[in-house]
Order: sequence, then structure tokens, then C-alpha cells
Amino acid sequence: MFAKQEIRNKYNGYLSKTAVTRKAISISFAIFTISILLIASTVALGATSTRNNNNTISSVIGNNNNSVQKPPQQQPKTREYTLIAEETTLEIAPDVRVDAWTYNGTIPGPTLTATEGDRVIVHFINKTPLPHTVHLHGDHPSNQDGVFEQVPANGTYTYDIIAKPAGTLMYHCHVSPVMQHVRMGLYGAFIVYPKTPLPPAREYVLVDGEYDTKNQLIPLPEYYMFNGYAMQYQTHPLPARTNETVRIYLVNLGLSPAYGMHIHGTSFKAYPSGIWENSPLIVQSWELASGNAAILEMKWPWPGKFTFHFHGIPEERGAMGYFNVTNPAVNAVDGKDVASTKSISMIDWQANLTKSLQRENPNGNVTTTSTTTEAANNNNAMNEMEKHHQQVPPSSSQLSTSTTKVSIVKGATILGDKAFMPNHLRIKLGTTVTWTNNDSNLHTVTSGTPNSANAG
Repeated sequence: MFAKQEIRNKYNGYLSKTAVTRKAISISFAIFTISILLIASTVALGATSTRNNNNTISSVIGNNNNSVQKPPQQQPKTREYTLIAEETTLEIAPDVRVDAWTYNGTIPGPTLTATEGDRVIVHFINKTPLPHTVHLHGDHPSNQDGVFEQVPANGTYTYDIIAKPAGTLMYHCHVSPVMQHVRMGLYGAFIVYPKTPLPPAREYVLVDGEYDTKNQLIPLPEYYMFNGYAMQYQTHPLPARTNETVRIYLVNLGLSPAYGMHIHGTSFKAYPSGIWENSPLIVQSWELASGNAAILEMKWPWPGKFTFHFHGIPEERGAMGYFNVTNPAVNAVDGKDVASTKSISMIDWQANLTKSLQRENPNGNVTTTSTTTEAANNNNAMNEMEKHHQQVPPSSSQLSTSTTKVSIVKGATILGDKAFMPNHLRIKLGTTVTWTNNDSNLHTVTSGTPNSANAG
């Protein structure tokens, strides 16, 4: 009896302990579940709070905080500009002064800049005897388009737009004949930066333009020029540093057929039509039609001189220059000497250079040659080259010791489909030959053995 009671007590005790254990397990599981839910809620609330308050996306895993920070966006501002149309004279090449219609006294006009979403107000004052406008590329209402709202002599007009889209835009006069008004100089660049700051780069603006001293309506003019002066970046190269990104805002306001922009020593990134929203392409050259634009980005790991130009006729008539790429100094200042983590804008430097070369003068004497004289000069030069192509080079026994001068004739780069080649000279070793450039464009002379590796 006592044995049975003892067994029953032990069994009841076992059941009691089991029940307690199960109850403890149930309570522990409930606590565990509640804890998981609380953690999940905390993560969700934290992520939502962070996104809403700080514009960041955060995730919490264990005790680690992995966050992706979005760059801060620029807040909209109001930017005001004044553009004054004036008649003046400028130099567009060495010793070539021409009549010009300008915005604020230079070709091209000042580069307008804004950030996408900014309000841009342009006060236009027409101080010329002819009607003009300011046509801005980009998105805006009809009454801000600068086409039908022609501004008469001594008139004014205010354009008021919101800057968009982000990219390389432009502005120009849109009074007919547009070809004449633009070639005379009424054009410029309009750069709209994206709201999110761009990666660091050294930034340049290149605006392609054209000019013909005899007829502004012909398809192939005498001069093609970056920023209003032929070959200016051949004599004043654009500085850059090794391994820094160079960004070019390229605008084509020439009126000729499309040509390919080529940059030596590198393939480069091109954003079609100069719009940041477009996906870039890696290219060796980039074709650009009249009235279009591009954003180009490149870098060089080597120091050296790297040419850039529009392939074909433009490079022969002024649209050429080069980058002078050097290693940054040991004590180079970031954002001033080299664009490592901070961008460097070269726009003001370019504007000052152009202004100093053009030497604006409303009372200046234009470089003139009558049509008859110019035609005669061209015919004489062409006849010289015809004779040259027909002549037989002198034999080795016929040494010319009396002629040691070579003249590059005026108009050598605008002789139709002819290529200028001076007459052959056969001289004694050690003789000094003097080359004289009578043309208005830059020319170079090289030495070496013709048709060989050291041709020069």
C-alpha cells in the first residue's frame, strides 16, 4: 500500500514537473516570438524614420549599421543675367579684324549657368539697329522661346524660365536669316548642372562657331573656331593633369554639315546631345551636327600634348587645339591645381583668354580685301600650285643657292580643293631657309626625310 502510494506520488510529481516544463517552454517561446516581432518592428521603424528624416536608406543587421548615403541635392535658386546685343569689331584670328554682332562684346557671348530647377531670368537689351532675339534651348513656354518675340532696335525683353533639362544647352539669335545672325556672333553656351553634384573634374566649355569675311551664307566658310578665335588653343593649350577627369561641354553653333570631334591619346565618354539623363557611350570620335551639343569626359595616365579637333575642313581652318597634360606637383592643391576630389571650372579662364585675343573695339578698322583683289590672290596662289604640280624637280646638279626663302601664301587654307605646297628647293647642307607665313591661319614647318619614319 505504501509502495503503491509512493509510486503514485512520484508519478504525480513527474507529471507536475512535466507540466511546469511545458509551461516554461511555452512561455519562453512566446517571449522569443515577441522579441523577434519587436526587433523586426524596430528595424522597420528605424529604416522608415531614417528614410523620411535624413533621405538615406539604412538596414540593421545584428550590431552592424550599413547605410547608403545619397548626395545632397542643390536647392533651387533665382539666377539673373543681362545680355546686350551690340555691333563692334573683333579679331577672330591673328591680324584679322571683322565686323561682329555680339552679346556683351565677345564671340561667343557669356556662358550662362544654372542648376536644374533654378529660375533663370535673362534681361535682353538690343543696342543695334536690327531686330534680334535670344532663343534658349531647353524646356520652356512659347512666349519665352525667342523666335516670334523679335526685339527691335533699342528694345528690351525679359526671358523667365525654369532651367531644364540638365546638360549642355545653348542660346542664339533666331531672326532670319538665322545663319547670318549666328555667324556674326550672336550665340553662346547655356550649362544646366544636375541637382545632384557631379563627380569631380576639370571642366571646359568649347563652343564651335564659323565666320566668312565675304559671304556669311555660304556652306563652307573661311574660319572655323572654338570660342570665337581660330587656333587659340593651339597657341594657348588647355592645361590638364594626369589621371584627372577632364569634362568638356561641347556646343556646335556652326552652320556647316556635321563633323566628328576627335581627341587624341584616349577613347572618351560621350553623353548624346549633351543631356545628363542619356546613357553615355565610349567613342573614338563624336559626330556633332549644327545646333546640337555633347558632354565629353576623358583622362590621360601619361603627360604630353594631346590634340583635339573637328575632323576634316574645320581643323584646317581653325578648329584645332591641344591639351597640355602634366603630372601634378607634389604639393598640388586639390580643387585648385588638380581635380582629385574637387572640381575645377576653367570657364572664366577661357572667357578672359578669348576677350584678350579678340580685343573688342567698336571703332576698329576691319581687315578688308576687295572681292576682286581676293579673287586675284586666290587665282595666283592656285596657279602657283598648278605650276608646282606640273614642274619637274631639278636634278642633283642644279642646286639653288640664291633662293632660301619660302612664303606660305595668303588664303592657303581656303583654296577650294587645292592643298598648298611650296615649290621644291634643293639647297646645300647647312643652308638656312626662312619660312614666312602670309596666311591668316597658323602653319607649322617640320623637317626630316620625306616618306620615311623620320619625316618630321
